[in-house]
Amino acid sequence: MTTCLCCGGEIKKFGSFKTRSGSVQRFRCLNPACGKTFNEQRRFIGVCLDESKIVQIVRCLTEGCGVRATARLCGCDKNTVLEVLNVIGEKCERFHDETVRQIQTESIQLDELWARVGIRQTLTTSTDQLRGDFYTFLGIDRRTKLIISHLTGRRDYETTNDFVSDLASRVSGVVQITCDGFKPYVPTIRRHLLGRLNLAVMQKIYGSINGRDNFDPLEAWQRLDPVRRYSPPHCTGIKLKTVAGEPDVDKICTSHIERLNLTVRTFNRRFTRLCLGFSRKLVNHRHSVALFVVAYNFCKRHETLGCTPAVGARLTDHTWTIEELVKRLSETI
Repeated sequence: MTTCLCCGGEIKKFGSFKTRSGSVQRFRCLNPACGKTFNEQRRFIGVCLDESKIVQIVRCLTEGCGVRATARLCGCDKNTVLEVLNVIGEKCERFHDETVRQIQTESIQLDELWARVGIRQTLTTSTDQLRGDFYTFLGIDRRTKLIISHLTGRRDYETTNDFVSDLASRVSGVVQITCDGFKPYVPTIRRHLLGRLNLAVMQKIYGSINGRDNFDPLEAWQRLDPVRRYSPPHCTGIKLKTVAGEPDVDKICTSHIERLNLTVRTFNRRFTRLCLGFSRKLVNHRHSVALFVVAYNFCKRHETLGCTPAVGARLTDHTWTIEELVKRLSETI
């Protein structure tokens, strides 16, 4: 290491410290306008770890380990794991924003995924803007399984509008979209994609409960007796509705995005129900989602495709390892 990682200026040795992995040399930039200090093997400003330890932490987080479990497996403090998550998560957000653009796709499926942040929604107050129930909106390409867009926020019109706006900016050409019966989807999709849109709604029909038919599953879940709350209502059928354009009936489907929801809950501990792995802070939750999305797109080989979603979408020509992912993220500004 001969130049500053921040400004590229001249550097000098600035002491050292010992870790479980050995001694680490520190350096200081001689540029008066910079003056940054950093470690010999340090790829990320703000993380005092060598590259191998960062790779180990990222690998554990992307395989579904919680923060404390990752800290135990990697032999470090949980605050160190959170530091790595925050730095990597921010870079994943920028990397996804810059890389996943001009996607050519014929069919997109949309859905939202619930998770708890901090406390239960019933315990929140009017001042709790960053705690309670939050939903991660996902848009997936039906053919390549690529996660084109994601956004975490409340399950309301504003968040849905921001999500659809971001999705529309990443795809090109005429697209077919299938979504569920969540009311904000139709007006926001028509607003941002009208003129190049084939839109269909697939509404699931559930069995009657308390004498009511065609109820909202979330409302029904809240009304259920606690003994039966975690027994899902029985789906008796589906209702298809063409909203815009001429969608291909054979491609009207939400099965792929529902299967992705299972993958998210399996490989991201913060989405696991009935456990202690839920997020305590919204910023950590969003960084965790960003890390999962990039790792899923570029590092996880899909068995049906035989490659990663990024390879299927021609964003790269090979499957990335976690080491390569960390290296690429280190080069992201």
